[in-house]
Amino acid sequence: MAKQLQHVDVILRETDLAYVLGCVKDAHSCAIVGLSNVGKSCLLRTLECVQADYLGAQVDQFVFVYIDCNLMLELSEQGFYEAVLRATRDVLARNSVKDSLSTQMEAFYRGVVESGPSLRVPLSFNDAIIALGEGLKRRIVFLFDEFDAPFAALDGRVFLNLRALKDRYGSGLCYVTATEQALNKVRSDAAASEFNELFAGRTYWLGMLEPDEAVRLAEAYAVAQGKTLEPDQAAFVLKQSGGHPGLLQAATQVLLRVEVGAPQRLRQQGLTLARDALDSDSIVRSECAKLWEQLSEDERNALMRLVTLGPERADQTQLKSLDCKGILVRGARSRSPLGDGSVDQSQYESTLSPEEGGIFGQLFERFTRRQRLIQEGAAKGILVDVDAGAAWVDGVRVPTLTDLEYRLLLLLYGRLDKICDKYQIVKSVWGESYIDQVDDARIEKLVSRLRAKLERDPSNPKYLITMRGRGYKLLSG
Repeated sequence: MAKQLQHVDVILRETDLAYVLGCVKDAHSCAIVGLSNVGKSCLLRTLECVQADYLGAQVDQFVFVYIDCNLMLELSEQGFYEAVLRATRDVLARNSVKDSLSTQMEAFYRGVVESGPSLRVPLSFNDAIIALGEGLKRRIVFLFDEFDAPFAALDGRVFLNLRALKDRYGSGLCYVTATEQALNKVRSDAAASEFNELFAGRTYWLGMLEPDEAVRLAEAYAVAQGKTLEPDQAAFVLKQSGGHPGLLQAATQVLLRVEVGAPQRLRQQGLTLARDALDSDSIVRSECAKLWEQLSEDERNALMRLVTLGPERADQTQLKSLDCKGILVRGARSRSPLGDGSVDQSQYESTLSPEEGGIFGQLFERFTRRQRLIQEGAAKGILVDVDAGAAWVDGVRVPTLTDLEYRLLLLLYGRLDKICDKYQIVKSVWGESYIDQVDDARIEKLVSRLRAKLERDPSNPKYLITMRGRGYKLLSG
């Protein structure tokens, strides 16, 4: 999302910014949780720009360090500490701190980078944090963006160490994390639980943009391309995207391409064309699929029942969870922190009704309806939903496929009931440059792994058939 906004000068999420900076001002850590491309990265990056507006005269008492965990050189303890200190060095350079502190930080950075896996790595990191606090005499705020992967994968000692540093420095140090799931859902072992305690009562779900924010952002996208959105066009983009930033940008771009500049008498026809174009737009489909994949199976089922049977026939617990995540909206959306990431049941004394709530935007609602149709059509045989990157066999969803397995399935599915020879498989799955590098055994192992996920009895396959000496065939039923 930060990349999407880099040429658009507009400040969004003032309520959310106020909440995070309120936590920081009170020396509390907080955890930001949100689905794909709702703007978590943008929120964290914006914190650096608006500190003075929210912290006032206290702004000089803080230093914010933004760490993009996607830029870790490796997913390891050493890689994590290196990324934190690299980002810290950049902040010191931008703020022109005294040379002695910069020299110290460089030495500690080298201690982390050049030690190899050893006790010196965490010791150098801790010494760096001590020197930073004493040298700057400010409160240090680490903003951990894209924190899901390192939190799930790294040794628990890393998070015990972060907890110990917070306990040692109290109000002098706090953390803000951004993840797609609540921290206690990502990881709950003993070491992680101690770290998670820092965020108790301050897990904050980031929903979709408020309507006025979404319209301002759409208008800014248009202006950046030298165009202007009329009120009915801005309303169209808002209704389609529902305030999801990724879908908002995609919808605006499609509208600008299809409809802007059309004579007033053709405006409605242009909006209809734009709507049709959106459903087949690859970016829109990708954004919807990412959102869908981040929902649980129960949440997906609740959504499909909602759009076909109405809210009274859908699982109310799942609807409450979806509302919390911003997928459903009921008038003014609640943004209150929910502690451990679970739904605050007291906010939902009555069940949803058709008048009270619905899916956040029409693009995702239509996507949900297509998922329902796909599931109904998956009662027998093989069915692949390219939108969601998922597959069903006889109505049962196939376990998650690896990239190579999915490529093979797409090839076979595209040639349903036809033989795919080994040349076609290598070309489509690995690429033409691998024609002479992938042997029969490697192909057979990949087919075997895919068959194990598709077939009830892989030793007696019903759908993925080997045609000896010729290749493989996926049968329709």
